[in-house]
Amino acid sequence: MLDYESSLKNSWNVVKENIVTFIVGLLITVIGSVFIVTMAPLFYGFTSMAVKGARGGAIEIGDVFEGFKKDNIIRSWTFMIIYLVIAGVLGEIASILSTIVGILFMFSMPLLAIKGTNSGIEAITESVEIVKAAPVESIIVYVITLVLNVIGILLLGIGVLITAPISAVFLVYATLEMAE
Repeated sequence: MLDYESSLKNSWNVVKENIVTFIVGLLITVIGSVFIVTMAPLFYGFTSMAVKGARGGAIEIGDVFEGFKKDNIIRSWTFMIIYLVIAGVLGEIASILSTIVGILFMFSMPLLAIKGTNSGIEAITESVEIVKAAPVESIIVYVITLVLNVIGILLLGIGVLITAPISAVFLVYATLEMAE
């Protein structure tokens, strides 16, 4: 079984002894990854630095470029392509599902507050019924609240202090009208 405490302590000791090398290596990796073609080999190289340190070897800044060696670049990009395809597909599926759930459930909290019911299940059920009865209007309400909050976030996040209450009141008005 993994000894978490020992592994963390050893990790800290390796990094502490090579702090500058790891920081410079990480900066090279992050900045260099702006160019997509260098992302996989640089992350491979940074991981190689960690492997070298964990095995007690001397770590050098040049180790971050280990991923550019012939076999390593192929190995790193094979992994990265597989990872990006799987993460991309699963990310899109999750995004679509969470949007659907968001639309179906968006009237639930206003319904709880409006009706004063204690049952979240009833509110969810009624919210789903509202969406089924008026799918286009529901999607428009969802998009409007989404756009309002994105605008607030884009205004250095501070704008949400104004746009979130506007979207909450808008959602209540929409719920009152659509629940009739």
